[in-house]
Amino acid sequence: SPDPDIVDTLCLAQDKTVIHSALDTVAKVVSGESLNGNERGDKELEGFVKLEGRLLPEHHVPFVLQTPSPMPAYLNVHYICESASRLLFLSVHWVRNIPAFQLFRMETQVALVRACWTELFVLGMAQCSQILSLPSILSSIINHLHNSVAQDKISAHRVKLVTDHICMLQDYVNGMSFLHVDEHEYGYLKLLILFSPDIPALVSRKHVDKFQERAFQELRSYVQRHYPEDEDRFPRLLLRLPPLRALQPHVMEELFFAGLTGSVQIDTIIPYILRMDSTDRGIISEFS
Repeated sequence: SPDPDIVDTLCLAQDKTVIHSALDTVAKVVSGESLNGNERGDKELEGFVKLEGRLLPEHHVPFVLQTPSPMPAYLNVHYICESASRLLFLSVHWVRNIPAFQLFRMETQVALVRACWTELFVLGMAQCSQILSLPSILSSIINHLHNSVAQDKISAHRVKLVTDHICMLQDYVNGMSFLHVDEHEYGYLKLLILFSPDIPALVSRKHVDKFQERAFQELRSYVQRHYPEDEDRFPRLLLRLPPLRALQPHVMEELFFAGLTGSVQIDTIIPYILRMDSTDRGIISEFS
């Protein structure tokens, strides 16, 4: 097993890095350096032809998840983690192929995905809930939670936090299913989440804001064309976004990427996922 002193030293170094990064971000925000996009951000897209056509091209709408097969009779932690990893990679690579997203430099791409990976993941989970057999996955997580409680491996506070998240996930998926959200609507909801100008110290804030506005307009236009009889559909879709903010990334990591026995920080691997081949998913286990 690792030397406790070495582990403590590494954790301390990581904490200091996080602290310095947070202080740098606060300094930039307070100084107004990135409130409206700094000079570097304003020049980031110079030289690019104005993005033509829809923000969500028709050929990019499909979101097809390949789950592990065959599905075991008992969904163990490994199967759940593998399924979640595939969904995460699909979500990030789907975003990576969006033409508007590709216009940004890697630094901005990483910041955008880090800020919303949980929401993208849950939207993908709702979209693929049937192929994922989500009720079975959540039931297996609950069984694993029972075992952890029986062995005193988890505190009462943690149990409450985890069970609240499981209930929120199921409620969210049920709500999306009730609305019969189609794949185009899912795509635009993901773009609304992705192109968020509210990230602290975000470079190219103006461009991000414009793309979010375009996603809003295109979703509204799509709903009006395809669901003209349902006047409330567009606002109801928008109201499905705020509940996603209640889901905490570190709890989602515990639930789907390390069972309830460990932790993997998705933020640290997002840059690698953005760069890697679509068929390679081994990086989750490497960072566990």
